[in-house]
Amino acid sequence: MTKDLRLLGICGSLRSGSYNHGLLKALADEAPAGVTLDLLGDWSEVPNLNVDLLEDGQPPAVVRAVAEQVRAADGLVIATPEYCNSVPGAFKNLLDWLSFPPPFNCLRFKPLGLVGASIGTGGTLRGQSALRGALLFFDAMLMGRPEVAVGLGKMKFDDEGNLKDEEVRALLRRFLSDFVEFTRSTKARGLDPREREFVF
Repeated sequence: MTKDLRLLGICGSLRSGSYNHGLLKALADEAPAGVTLDLLGDWSEVPNLNVDLLEDGQPPAVVRAVAEQVRAADGLVIATPEYCNSVPGAFKNLLDWLSFPPPFNCLRFKPLGLVGASIGTGGTLRGQSALRGALLFFDAMLMGRPEVAVGLGKMKFDDEGNLKDEEVRALLRRFLSDFVEFTRSTKARGLDPREREFVF
């Protein structure tokens, strides 16, 4: 019997009506039987990273709450905007916090997929590329394809950020199908994030 999968979606934008939040909502709507995609709630209270805020080596409670949701998920889907050829500073700050406590961060060996949408013609390919580089540090298990980088967002989402483009929705179905397979095969390897400590 195939075990149900619980996926977590994290939106890299804090903007109301975010296209990237809309992508995650559309993915959740397309989830097949036995798969759920929950969306991380508001993370705007995460403070700027400052190691003086560590409590006995642990990050603040608001960061620990996010980390626990990541750990509990079978796989993670990140939807990122593209700001200045990279990811939003606030989102990078959240990721930096999730590296604590080292060496066994919550993203280690976690199946992870990337999607993104922007107003530009190039979608979020540069932003996703920058994010892939950062995620190498975490030892996350990152799916390479299919790439979902939606451009010209104003034409493909309504004013509330809901996806209205059926071609994009079809691509999301393909992405989700592949990511479910990727997550199951990765989890079958039985990698324990508390073992095989890496060296800084």
